[in-house]
Amino acid sequence: MPGVLAGIIYDDPLVRYRGDKLVEIVKKLSRSKRADAINTDLGIDVFYLFYLPFPILVPTKKGEQDPWTMLRYMIAREILSSEEARKIRYYTIAHSGRSIIVGASFLEHLLNELSPQQGGGGEGGGESENRDQGEGDEGSDRDRRGSSIRDAIRNALRKVGSELENVSKLEHLSMGTQAGTGSLLEMIENSSDIIRLARNTDVQKLLDSLSFIEDMTLRFRKKTIKSPKGEVIGYMRGSHIQRASRSELALFEEKEASLVLLYKWATGKLILYEKVVRQDYGPLYVLLDKSGSMDGEKIRWAKATAIALFMRAKREGRPFLIRFFDSAPYSLIKVSRSSKPGETLRLMDYLARIKSGGGTDITRSIIAACQDVSELKVKGLGELILITDGEDRIAENMVRRHLKENNLRLITIMVMGENPDLRRISAKYFKVARLSNKEMLEVLEL
Repeated sequence: MPGVLAGIIYDDPLVRYRGDKLVEIVKKLSRSKRADAINTDLGIDVFYLFYLPFPILVPTKKGEQDPWTMLRYMIAREILSSEEARKIRYYTIAHSGRSIIVGASFLEHLLNELSPQQGGGGEGGGESENRDQGEGDEGSDRDRRGSSIRDAIRNALRKVGSELENVSKLEHLSMGTQAGTGSLLEMIENSSDIIRLARNTDVQKLLDSLSFIEDMTLRFRKKTIKSPKGEVIGYMRGSHIQRASRSELALFEEKEASLVLLYKWATGKLILYEKVVRQDYGPLYVLLDKSGSMDGEKIRWAKATAIALFMRAKREGRPFLIRFFDSAPYSLIKVSRSSKPGETLRLMDYLARIKSGGGTDITRSIIAACQDVSELKVKGLGELILITDGEDRIAENMVRRHLKENNLRLITIMVMGENPDLRRISAKYFKVARLSNKEMLEVLEL
């Protein structure tokens, strides 16, 4: 079947791959029986309508179009003429991963819009009625079907536009913004999960805080320690002559100047290269209280803080672990140093699904966290960040021993409460009086 877009070689392997992948995602997402009718050619059409800066339609010939081709042309014309589609295309042009995600979401919405209709989608519905009616009635029925399909296309575009911001945030969260992080193929493989999460109301509430969090993560820097064997980051004063700058060593060339060098060396005023090495990081572990007293704004603020801490761990290249707990620890979610997109999306799904409720047992949960870290067998000082409002009594000696054995520093974030036991055993203890962005920023800088 000839294509509807000019300049696209529909038999090219890369073109077929893109169309196949888009259709595959639609079939994963859709519950409509019409999903089986979607073929690769339509997938190619939709992909390149979002991908190309200026798609051009192949001129049509009267009397040579079957209903399926007419539907493809109708979809293409509506996308090219729609103001909503124009806004969407700012995000997708020349980006194959985004074009596949947006194209699949659009087709899935379109299938849902067409499902209640009879005869939509160019499948030849209503033929028996048309045989019993005159030419005028047949034309009128065709016009009504065409109008309903165009309305369905516009509705599908509006729905894609409404979820586009969430899709963009999930992409940045899972792929990262730093060079060398994320993979386009991994993004494409996780497209169906990105679309599902973008439509999830609970995930949307979490994503609302991301714009502020992304600004804060720019302030983070890699922790370093000074070392004569590290990388040069600047200059400093001192007497370590092995790190003397070239301008200082040039003083050796003249006898009189060498005396100046000896004086500066004796008084610690040599200009030296400042060298540092990156400090080894242990895991960043978040232990988050989901007991009944954490209901409402408390649990939402705590989840947003957990996302911010995950982004910090990602930038610092360290493993991230999180457990919810009430009277018992819940399942553990781990994100590796490489932070693959699938792991990030699984973390977002986990955060969205957990609801508050239950009692509180902090000691048991801290010990479970220490056991999790011991199984990782990673070097460097780790941080166990406990977010709770619980006044539960702590078995101090037992907790101290487990923290020391697993090289963990306990940081307690007390949400509108007070716990003297935790204050005594924590390396840092922070009280949250107001659930605001300012408090979240202070937590990230601990």
